[in-house]
Amino acid sequence: MDMHSFGFDRATDGEDDHRQQQRVPIAIPARLRDRHSNKYNVRLLDLSVTGFRAEAHYALDAGQIVWLAIPGMQGLEATVAWRHGLEIGCSFRQPLYPPVLDHIVKTLGH
Repeated sequence: MDMHSFGFDRATDGEDDHRQQQRVPIAIPARLRDRHSNKYNVRLLDLSVTGFRAEAHYALDAGQIVWLAIPGMQGLEATVAWRHGLEIGCSFRQPLYPPVLDHIVKTLGH
């Protein structure tokens, strides 16, 4: 997969959208863990090198630090940026290396 085909080298166009990178639509079951070691099952809806959007039926609020566990990977630290209903948007503390995102999409994305 060529990262440029998903627009990883350009900002998004939406006025309300403050993301720096476009996200790849994806449907992956994953887990989030908070600072108190509470674990939450979530479904990733999209993913980029800088963050993700997930469906989460839990009280995760903006500003919370979480660790995302994707099957086969170590936990990725992120901050909840927003919550709208059952969806949350999070930004990674350290951006993903683009080949790691490529691997996730190829192996777990479909």
